[in-house]
Amino acid sequence: MTHPARTRRGAVTLAALLAVFLLRPAPTTPVEGTPAVRLPILMYHHLLKDASRHNPYTIAPADFAADLDWLLSEGYQPITMAELLRWSRGEGSLPLKPVMITFDDGYESFYEYAWPILRERNCPAVFSVIGREADRYTEQEDHHISYSHCSWPQLQELAASGLVELQNHSYDLHTYEQSGQQGAKRVAGEPVERYQGRLEEDVGRMQRLLRDWCGAEATTFTYPFGSISPEALPVLQEMGFSAALTCRGQVNLLTGDPAELYTLGRFNRPAGKTARQIFEEAGLAGEESGVK
Repeated sequence: MTHPARTRRGAVTLAALLAVFLLRPAPTTPVEGTPAVRLPILMYHHLLKDASRHNPYTIAPADFAADLDWLLSEGYQPITMAELLRWSRGEGSLPLKPVMITFDDGYESFYEYAWPILRERNCPAVFSVIGREADRYTEQEDHHISYSHCSWPQLQELAASGLVELQNHSYDLHTYEQSGQQGAKRVAGEPVERYQGRLEEDVGRMQRLLRDWCGAEATTFTYPFGSISPEALPVLQEMGFSAALTCRGQVNLLTGDPAELYTLGRFNRPAGKTARQIFEEAGLAGEESGVK
């Protein structure tokens, strides 16, 4: 039996060429005559108080709070993917200095530390969750803040808060395998249709879990490890995703073209480098607005 999604994809070569075009690095300057919105996106992962555990992907809760306080003092206003998508459709506006706060992987430390900090400042954040880990920590009682991930009941609570936007970080693709699998990337030599079917099955499973547990309809796919294959884009588009988050450290210059939202870059926030330093290096500190 032919899978209907395979039929709709049509010629693989054409789709791949289109994907290569859309997955090109974002331009560093807007098209002449078109005003562009500067959207920096910060990427966090894990928060722990123990300084010995700090690394490129784990920082102190106090450092996260300090980042937010600096951003707010500079006039930045955190936005969600929903707000960005409404703007791209011409249905809403963005603040003069938009910024997006994202957390990947679904660690329980977000629930324990980040969420109270966000609530205190009334700041929204985008939380991209790995379904396999949410299932694991819903089923087992062994939880420890140093390694555990949010359970589905915790994610329900976060989604109901109105400040946390849940997005899809795959069900079981956040892994490196000896077979050559690297996140959601196509394995070398893997037939395109097999890869696309595998991606669709995994990401679709996570979509159903988010819907069933939290009533959340994820609009954005967050690439595990930022690993991208051009053959993924037609699948994501057919599944209804309107955007994708990568790990490219760049400021997003957006003109409202929906295609721009499939290659959104983000700045990883490691221990030892503040949001202010990241913004200064990107030429953003001291800017009066996000419009270029």
